[in-house]
Amino acid sequence: MTQSQKDIALEMKQAMSAGQFDRAAVIGAKILRFHSKRTDIQIMTAVSELQGGSVENAVRRLKNLFNSLPLTDRYFGPVAQNFMQYAYHSNDFSSFESAIRKRLRTAMQKDRLRYMLADVIFQRQLSKSPGLCFAPALSEAIDVLNAIPGTSETFDEAQMLLARIYLYQEKYIQTFSVLEAIVARKPDRLSIRMLLASSYAMAGEVERAVSESLEIIRRKPSASAQPYLIISFMRPQSMPDNAAGLLDAMLDKPDLAKMEHYKAAFARAKIEELKGNMKEAFDFYKLGHRAHRTERPFDMPRELSELERLREMVRSAPVFEDVSSENENGPRPIFIVGMPRSGTTLTERILGAHPDVYAAGEIGDFTKAVIDVVGPDQTSEQLARIDAKAAKKIRQQYLAALEAYAPDRRFVTNKTPANFLRIEMIRRVFPDAPIIHTHRHPLATCLSIYTTPFSMPMRYSDDLAEFADYYRGYVDLMNTCMEADQHGQIYDLSYEDLVSDAEAVAQDYLAHCGLDWHPACLEFYRAGKVAATASMIQVRRPINQDSVEKWQRFEPFIGPLASLADDPYVQQWCAARKSSRRAVAA
Repeated sequence: MTQSQKDIALEMKQAMSAGQFDRAAVIGAKILRFHSKRTDIQIMTAVSELQGGSVENAVRRLKNLFNSLPLTDRYFGPVAQNFMQYAYHSNDFSSFESAIRKRLRTAMQKDRLRYMLADVIFQRQLSKSPGLCFAPALSEAIDVLNAIPGTSETFDEAQMLLARIYLYQEKYIQTFSVLEAIVARKPDRLSIRMLLASSYAMAGEVERAVSESLEIIRRKPSASAQPYLIISFMRPQSMPDNAAGLLDAMLDKPDLAKMEHYKAAFARAKIEELKGNMKEAFDFYKLGHRAHRTERPFDMPRELSELERLREMVRSAPVFEDVSSENENGPRPIFIVGMPRSGTTLTERILGAHPDVYAAGEIGDFTKAVIDVVGPDQTSEQLARIDAKAAKKIRQQYLAALEAYAPDRRFVTNKTPANFLRIEMIRRVFPDAPIIHTHRHPLATCLSIYTTPFSMPMRYSDDLAEFADYYRGYVDLMNTCMEADQHGQIYDLSYEDLVSDAEAVAQDYLAHCGLDWHPACLEFYRAGKVAATASMIQVRRPINQDSVEKWQRFEPFIGPLASLADDPYVQQWCAARKSSRRAVAA
């Protein structure tokens, strides 16, 4: 009887399973003294070193493996995957990118490496800005992917990545072209159909998004909750009759992925909402938020502490020398900030209909410029590093990005709602730029956030009591920003005022931005530009008051969130305060 061979890595595997990565790394290093050619142990040692904090050793080991293993070796893929994981978590994409470029110079078979190069370029961009951003490096990624021939084993994977890059750039026509071609070749690849349906939805192509979602459901009803979510958000009356039962079956699966659980619960909520069953609908929304909180935990005390620190930094803001340059001849920035679902999209679309303005949407260029100059970190830590020299660099980089978007316009807007956290940053870099702060009734804002299926859900909204605390923290920060606004840079805009007297209010905030009135501003819905936002359906219609009091349907079920409606401090703050400065840009 043959005795089974001893597993020399057993002790190491046990240490890794127990989370003892320092110990596992030491064991792995000892084994490799005598078994240096065991690639599997090299990989496990590198992983243990990464987890245990011995990053330099891990990177050196992964780089050596990546440079030496044949591309056909069965371990090359895991090595590359772990190298990318290191790059993603450490924000050091340059090491991996350099290693790929080095191999590309001598490799006979380049397609896999081309794909990897494009991927690392794209991931580097996403790490700095998950939203649309001026990114010349992505042109190289697109060229590299287009160089992979249709006969290559990597072709379909490369085309999927190409579609994702186009989608990131909001180049919807190119995205559709790539994905539709793959679907034509491989109609049963539901993951590709799912991305295509999501792309149609992001572009506001309602008919195509719903049609593709229904086709996915027809082919495999239990494949994913995503097509049901798309239909529920874009045209709920098209939901299949048996959708509720199918979604309930998904929700009953104990092994259902948490984000699938989130999507299924939100789709289910929309079904009940359409029937007028508001309590049942709200229960499903709560179910979805619980799943999301499990998937993406959130440290609310830390977040509230960050808001308080930002308030203190606003109060003690330094006075900088002029950070502008003589050669600033391109478009100027307009920032639109506020909580999500507070009217930022409508505000921007009115501005964007003016012939002197380009509405760029939720662009990440300001955040990217800050990261490029002072590094990634919490907003308060980044703000602490912005001196006059850094402010000047950020300003130059951001203005260059705006010129790339629309060189012939006077202004380019940025309507990233979360920039309310960066108001003090913006003022240090652009003391001459208008900032429009939008807000609605607190419960209208909060319930709209709570019931909207964002592609990246707002983690602060998952727990209703914590959500109320966060909203109060936001109010405190904005109050402090307004009090410190000595030069009238901020225009405080009430959504309710805007929809009740659109022309007068719009004229007022356009004047604040240094713009004359133009009649086209109230016909923004006729423009062909898509709003890549949860408000995309609403902003394709004329201004209306349909959503002003929708929140009242859920008021009986919102528990601790209801306290915002009775909070005198919040109520006093809700009244719009017009800026005394009518033009902050020439």
